[in-house]
Amino acid sequence: MTDITTREPHALAATLRPQGYGRKRPDSIADPLIEPIWPGVRVFASVTPRSGAFWVDGESIDDHPELATALAREIRGPIGDGAVFDGYLTKQTVTGGVGVRGWTPEVPTFTGQMSRMLIGGRRNLDAAEKQREADLAAITFDDDDVVNLVVVDLLWLDGQWLLDVPLLERKRVLDSILPSGPLVRPGPFVRPPIGSWIGSWRAQGFRGLTFKAANSRYRPGEVADDWAQADMPRR
Repeated sequence: MTDITTREPHALAATLRPQGYGRKRPDSIADPLIEPIWPGVRVFASVTPRSGAFWVDGESIDDHPELATALAREIRGPIGDGAVFDGYLTKQTVTGGVGVRGWTPEVPTFTGQMSRMLIGGRRNLDAAEKQREADLAAITFDDDDVVNLVVVDLLWLDGQWLLDVPLLERKRVLDSILPSGPLVRPGPFVRPPIGSWIGSWRAQGFRGLTFKAANSRYRPGEVADDWAQADMPRR
């Protein structure tokens, strides 16, 4: 997959499949970079000095030309032949206040706990249904929705694969070439301790966290033992 010799980023992006998350406990990930889990559609984004494009499972996504144009326009500095990113098309944003809200399970009161016992888990069924509805809504884009591109990784730049470059360095290069704009932005990440971030991300509707080793590499289509996901802490 990654030995293609073409220097055309759109052709390269069409060959890629995302790296998946392993099953290790998040606290076992060495020196993690921690990000919110983005609701939406995971895509590979490719850009040349003239155009941008989005890809899912090798298929071009043509529904968001304004985002493709914004990606090509907002790249900072020379990128040579172009770049390929891992990211998300999403309606979610990170702001100083409350953003687009997803559904978050409520912490039941004592009476609620007793009711749950009596009704045989009906609330759990309702919770699962609400989560399915929220997941479907996150990947359904209506004509009047404001859709953003959030970029979380940089995989290829000006003719060079960066798959063997440590994640932290890939993110530093990403931040140097892609500023945070109104439609296209790098995704935020933090390092432990993260207590001050949990409440903000929870309030903005995020339901989970990713933990990626700062030294991790990117293996398209494989599962990474040094990447993990976790539910958002309630408190």
